[in-house]
Amino acid sequence: MFGDLTKSLHNVIDRIEDYGSSTVEFYKLRLFKSTMKGAVSLVNLLFYGSLFLFVLLFLSIGAAFWLGTFFEEVFVGFLLVGAFYAVLLIFMFVMGRKIIERKIIYEFSGLFFDEDDEDPETEARKEVADFLTTKEKEGFKNHNREFPEQ
Repeated sequence: MFGDLTKSLHNVIDRIEDYGSSTVEFYKLRLFKSTMKGAVSLVNLLFYGSLFLFVLLFLSIGAAFWLGTFFEEVFVGFLLVGAFYAVLLIFMFVMGRKIIERKIIYEFSGLFFDEDDEDPETEARKEVADFLTTKEKEGFKNHNREFPEQ
């Protein structure tokens, strides 16, 4: 009898150690996944952002020359394009800060918190069910203790 109790205590300790190591591995994997998603997003942002800036630069130069021929002085076209960007910058400082903050928080929360991750309660229920199944297979009695269903 004492040997069975000792054996069951060793099994419980082994299960706790297995659970701890699998939990650590899970969080390492989740951290790696989140880090890689963030790195890929940063590279995409830099690549597409630089392409967008080149397109914007050439469109701005073209618009400045076109406005310059329209007003018969090239410098007037460049001044008008510069003034347009100045008004846009002022507008973004006044109105766009909250919009940009919300957008950034939403995007990064989507990277960190995956929608395909299971609910922690569901994962805990699966762990308990697996433990009870293993316990019954090893010949230990359940003593009518069940995980409460909600």
